[in-house]
Amino acid sequence: MIRTVRRHRVSRVRSAVMATLGQTPRQNYERFVEAGRLSDAFGDIVFDDTIWKVPTRTNLPGGSAVGELAFTVHSTSIDPGGRALDKRFGDFLKTVVRLDHAKKPSHINKHRRTIAVARMLHEASSDVGHDPCLFSTSTFKRALDISRTRRTEAGAPYEVGVNLQKFGKIMTDAGITPHRIDFRNTAPRPRDVRSDDGEDRRMPAEGALAALAKASQLVTTPKDVLRMRIVELLTCAPWRINDILRLPVDCEVFEPATRNGRPVLDADGNQVVRYGIGYSGSKGFVADIKWIPTAMVDVARRAIRQIRELTADARTVAKWMEANPGRAWLAEPYRLSPPDRVLNREELREALGLPAVKLVAPLARRFGIPRSPCSTERKWRYRVGDVEAALLRQHQPIQGDAPMERSEYLLLVQRNCFSSARETIASIVEVVDYGHVTDFLQSRPGVQSVFERFDLRDADGRHYVLKTHQVRHFVNTVAAEGGLGEIERAKWSGRTDIQTNAAYDHEPGYKLAEKARALLAQGKMQGPVADTYAGLPPVERSAFSLVHLATIHTTEIGLCVHDWATAPCPHHGACADCRDCAIIKGDPVHRERIEVLLEDEVTLIARATAEMDDGTYGASNYLEHHRRMAAGYRRMLATHDDASIEDGTLVQIDPEPARRGLLEEAELLS
Repeated sequence: MIRTVRRHRVSRVRSAVMATLGQTPRQNYERFVEAGRLSDAFGDIVFDDTIWKVPTRTNLPGGSAVGELAFTVHSTSIDPGGRALDKRFGDFLKTVVRLDHAKKPSHINKHRRTIAVARMLHEASSDVGHDPCLFSTSTFKRALDISRTRRTEAGAPYEVGVNLQKFGKIMTDAGITPHRIDFRNTAPRPRDVRSDDGEDRRMPAEGALAALAKASQLVTTPKDVLRMRIVELLTCAPWRINDILRLPVDCEVFEPATRNGRPVLDADGNQVVRYGIGYSGSKGFVADIKWIPTAMVDVARRAIRQIRELTADARTVAKWMEANPGRAWLAEPYRLSPPDRVLNREELREALGLPAVKLVAPLARRFGIPRSPCSTERKWRYRVGDVEAALLRQHQPIQGDAPMERSEYLLLVQRNCFSSARETIASIVEVVDYGHVTDFLQSRPGVQSVFERFDLRDADGRHYVLKTHQVRHFVNTVAAEGGLGEIERAKWSGRTDIQTNAAYDHEPGYKLAEKARALLAQGKMQGPVADTYAGLPPVERSAFSLVHLATIHTTEIGLCVHDWATAPCPHHGACADCRDCAIIKGDPVHRERIEVLLEDEVTLIARATAEMDDGTYGASNYLEHHRRMAAGYRRMLATHDDASIEDGTLVQIDPEPARRGLLEEAELLS
């Protein structure tokens, strides 16, 4: 279910804050660890063990059903003896891992990366005896510095920093540390999201989608047509590629369109029918229907139809194997032959559908098919039972959150059907994987992409390169520019949390500024800029809006109308006390974040007041700052709750009234 306006989350934060104020960090730590001990994540394990035996959740060939999580100072690959982490820190880490798995079961490697990051935090906390109740922000900064000096399974420093932020938030929310952990990840991304010329790498390069459209008219071979139709589906909705690759064969959904309980009719008076594609969901999002925009319905329906046609043979093999468990598909007349029947090389070639006899021996060695010499000829013989057993071993379980029968998958193909170097094996059927699609869109040594084969180049003469997730970012951005709401966009994209929409928002500043100017002209903007605009002669308003709303960028609580090209921000990090801050009235994501920030300010005000009462030098300045911030957040919440302001109105918050009120209050107190 989409997590929309979650007041219960704010209440949970409030409860955590009150618990922190009312109990000591040690009591909060003990309560936190007790929750880890009582959790049933990973099943029946001994919490105090240094090594946990847990399921790996992997179906990869050669994967083990059970793996180890080692809560040790060093990785067991470096130190097989495995000296255990300090007990207080180790218990905290075990709780983090266990509760994280209870919230969302994950592959064992994710937990191993978490432990690898924790080892750096353990090393950085030697000055406080590795006691989580004594950690501070500087402890986390030292851990990040350690990550810059070594390579571990924790990943690059940026990835370490992301996990350290997670640890800091957990400690702060649980009230384990005496002070808030205000650690921010300062490590740069392994590769900047923007290229040297400022192009956003997360979005398709300019002209790439046009080149893709041209290539779709040029592909002719079945393997190219199949992959092109997969990529075309990506453009019809904000898909994850794995959701497409795991589509069921009967995925199409037709539903009469209604509005306010009444049928929607087209220009000819006919009932409008919505078209969608049902999928199983991923990353915690449950099975749902991806509704396709009207303009892309024909593209999506053609793609599904042709994919179904191109994969029909593989599906026939899968259905036969399901109807004949324990037997492998062989070509006639060898199908369902007695297991003891012996085949010569030519017969095995026919049974497997290979184009040449010389391919039989290498394939037999690759699959581990036993062979025996003929008693009368110097030729090898193969037993049918051994051949079928080897073929069945090649059919590994299909990974996914909602496994189906093999024949129920839409994108089922024969082994090596995309390869130009190896023979297609009709007896082995498997789902198209991510590598098959990336080889189609990106070149690598020995493999030409569709852009390279058809010589499609950008303005600099380089062949285009396209990534599947770039298409998802593009469709998300188009949806945002078209005005699709945050909740609807998250649901359409298959995201459980609407706050993650921000990672897919690539609407440039000048585009946001155009929208803001349009709202200003329509009278849907309030605040100092709107007041000045309304007082100008009509002929001067356009020039005024172009100057004062030249560019806009997003923040976690709204928009910033400050033009950073003319001057740096004078209130960086203090948006609630800045007149350049504007909120989008009624935005649920921004409103929720404001509530959380206000709760933080209430806590900080209480602490600053206590410091001021104790006579701490400079505490009055901190108190004044936090009170101004809290006053700004309250004005924002009041604006969001003001029924007289239409949702979607851009409201510029003027902090001056709040500042005057605080000054008057201070004068009265003095």
